[in-house]
Amino acid sequence: MNNILQLGKSCCGCSGCEQICPKKCITIQPDSEGFLCPVVDESKCVDCGLCVKHCPIMTDAKRCDEPKVYAAKYKDRTSAFKSTSGGLFIPLAKEVLARGGVVFGCAYDENLVARHIAVSNESELYKLQSSKYVQSDTRGIYKQVKTLLADDKYVLFSGTGCQVAGLKTFLNKDCEKLLTVDIVCHGVPSPALFKNYVDYMGRKLGGKLTSYNFRSKEKRGWDLYYKAENGKKSKSDYGFFDPYYSAFLYCKTYRESCYECKFANKNRVGDISLADFWGIQKFQHDFYCKNRKFHPDFYDENGVSLVLVNTEKGKDYFDLIKDRLEIIESDYEKASAMNSNLVVASERPACRDTIYDGFDGLDFDSYVKTKLAFKVNPKTKIKKMIPLGVKRVLKKLH
Repeated sequence: MNNILQLGKSCCGCSGCEQICPKKCITIQPDSEGFLCPVVDESKCVDCGLCVKHCPIMTDAKRCDEPKVYAAKYKDRTSAFKSTSGGLFIPLAKEVLARGGVVFGCAYDENLVARHIAVSNESELYKLQSSKYVQSDTRGIYKQVKTLLADDKYVLFSGTGCQVAGLKTFLNKDCEKLLTVDIVCHGVPSPALFKNYVDYMGRKLGGKLTSYNFRSKEKRGWDLYYKAENGKKSKSDYGFFDPYYSAFLYCKTYRESCYECKFANKNRVGDISLADFWGIQKFQHDFYCKNRKFHPDFYDENGVSLVLVNTEKGKDYFDLIKDRLEIIESDYEKASAMNSNLVVASERPACRDTIYDGFDGLDFDSYVKTKLAFKVNPKTKIKKMIPLGVKRVLKKLH
């Protein structure tokens, strides 16, 4: 068997194999846990091996050796407020659009299904803002990118490390007009699990959800607060207090391949890598118990981006947008201290063996209570519910 099925559970779900297959014998379908996986029609397969050759797991995409590390904030604070952290994706995207290019990233469709889409004007960039903690559907996207590049268009493609690597191995060549941005990723839950949870939240709020923001800054600034809305009612809470979000944060619901992710390290696959600069306001305690500051004076309640500039092309683009940013140089040790997935893949918990048992049954409410159940520390609950305005006052008094 010289096809993609030999990959088994190591498949990352990028869908590159479906798009590269010359016989169209590969389709991408949900597995028993709702993750998108390749299915091969063996009667049509000719064992050409193209799907294996262009697979980002079985073939290594080009990596960087030593990224330059920065903490950065977009000076357009309105735009940064709508972004997950410091808003760095937007000026990069605008730079590509200004050249007549196209930007690809993850957006929700009308049913809150996460899919990669193409954006060709600034007015639609908001669709790509904010994190979606679920795997995005990239079916057909790599072909679109290839066609645009063949037409001599500039393209920005953003996605998780495996999605960026999938595009690069699909194209199988360096493309001068392609800018890749990989998002530092913990892992991805099943799209089917998220769909069921969105439906569950809609029932609780009394109507179909119209929006779901995993990283709302409206009430408490830059943190892990979500906001779900159905047009009439909304619910906002700290991520660790929500069953789906908590399961994500504790690595319970990821795709099996995420626990052995080959992109969770220093050798990044994108021209630029973006993440939250978690812990920027803190002190680091090293082995000798000496306090070393991160960058506390650069902290911003609306978010700070961690930027890794990995290639010369990435540097060129970063230099072009510097005048729109506040920047300080940092280092990889500080960057990775509270971003563990810059060093190692997320650890697989024992409960992952059974976490998806019953997720697609008739009684999802019981599934939430039994499988996604969690305990909340009362002190943490009180602390996290303090509004941002109150925190500002307390900080001044302190």
